[in-house]
Amino acid sequence: MEVKKFYKDRYQRKNSVRLCFNDLEFSIVEQIAKDKRKSKATALREFILDKEIKIKKDIQLTDQSGVYYELHKIGVNINQIAKKMNTDLEQFLSGNGEEFAYLIEEIFEYIEYIKNRIN
Repeated sequence: MEVKKFYKDRYQRKNSVRLCFNDLEFSIVEQIAKDKRKSKATALREFILDKEIKIKKDIQLTDQSGVYYELHKIGVNINQIAKKMNTDLEQFLSGNGEEFAYLIEEIFEYIEYIKNRIN
């Protein structure tokens, strides 16, 4: 026959913290718990403990977002060059068009290389 364990024995949460809130703060806590459909204690515990993980993820995204932004700017510039080339193709081909096209291809390969290194 199994003997029922007390709450603290089952969940192994033997440490507690007492928090004091003003009315506005407490209403925010209640809203968080309501949105999560959990008790205030569970909602706050998840909110506090998940915060560190989310902050780390945000920092990683921020670090990479700068690289993505720069790659996007490069892509926009390349598209503008391509549009200019296509509007007056004869003038473009009369110069060093093949060499330029080769350089553009190298740029695209390098962009792909950077994207693969990021992911």
